Amino acid sequence: MSDTLSNPVPPPPDYNRTGVDFRRPMPRPKVRGTVYDFHSHLHALRHADAWFASADHYGIDVFLTMCQLEEAMGLQRVWGNRLHFIAVPKWGEWEGNLIDRWLTRIEGFYNIGSRIVKFWFAPPAIGDRKWRLDSDMFRPLIEEARGRKMAIMTHVGDPETWYRSKYTDTAKYGTRDEHYRMWENVLADYREQPWIAAHMAGNPEDLTRVQRLLDRYPNLYLDCSATRWMVREISAHRDEARDFFIRNQDRILFGTDQVSQDERGFEFLASRLWCHRKLWETAFIGPTPIHDPDLPEDQQPTIRGLCLPDECLQKMYHDNPEKVLRAVGVIA
Repeated sequence: MSDTLSNPVPPPPDYNRTGVDFRRPMPRPKVRGTVYDFHSHLHALRHADAWFASADHYGIDVFLTMCQLEEAMGLQRVWGNRLHFIAVPKWGEWEGNLIDRWLTRIEGFYNIGSRIVKFWFAPPAIGDRKWRLDSDMFRPLIEEARGRKMAIMTHVGDPETWYRSKYTDTAKYGTRDEHYRMWENVLADYREQPWIAAHMAGNPEDLTRVQRLLDRYPNLYLDCSATRWMVREISAHRDEARDFFIRNQDRILFGTDQVSQDERGFEFLASRLWCHRKLWETAFIGPTPIHDPDLPEDQQPTIRGLCLPDECLQKMYHDNPEKVLRAVGVIA
């Protein structure tokens, strides 16, 4: 039996199907000052060494991150100069006196310096948990954030591929239009504090919708996080997206939606940073190294880099994040 048959070559990992050398040096972003990732999930101190090794390699200095309050204390002690925390609830504990516990969490995060609260209202929150952001149930949380002069981040909407596959039961999940009406019912009442719309307002497939939101709500910012989603949809309408980013360059925050886990080392984390930097900064055209499970094998995305102007990148990576952080008192 040949060596090939007796020792088959393992398939490439889903995070590097094209054999990219993620350790090859890449210049820092052409940015004056600190480079911020405004949307990430560094879950535990034990993940931090690989996390910051990949961040250093790709020139990312400071992260706005979500983790459990219990983990935030250790992370702040060791890596506090490179982290700002976004307040989130205790994951998985949705029964009983949820709102009171969530209010306590907001206070706890506030006491360690957090000035942003995250509300996740993707379709499963609506369909499975029967939550609505505009209901009286959640009003005390939004009022608490306003009273503490905290910014608000929301996840509303999900990939269009999911609406066409996972959320086809509109009697249960509702429609995308209904989800955005729910969100706007709240946005209209909270115009004085920064509001960050995660993942290009949850609808990079329809930048006309996103533009209407920006035009209607001057306090609204977008983050461009979620690697596979952005690679797929931004690349699919590259020229429209480039025009959108340049036109709205004062309202967009760089973010990755990077998520740490025990098994995710340097190479996995680097794959996400590599894709983002290729997508926003360069004119690269080529296959994404990361497998996209939302598309068939023969329709995997091609990255089509936007090659954004330097002044746009300066605002996305540095100026806009600092403007938001300054508005809520995180920096002077």
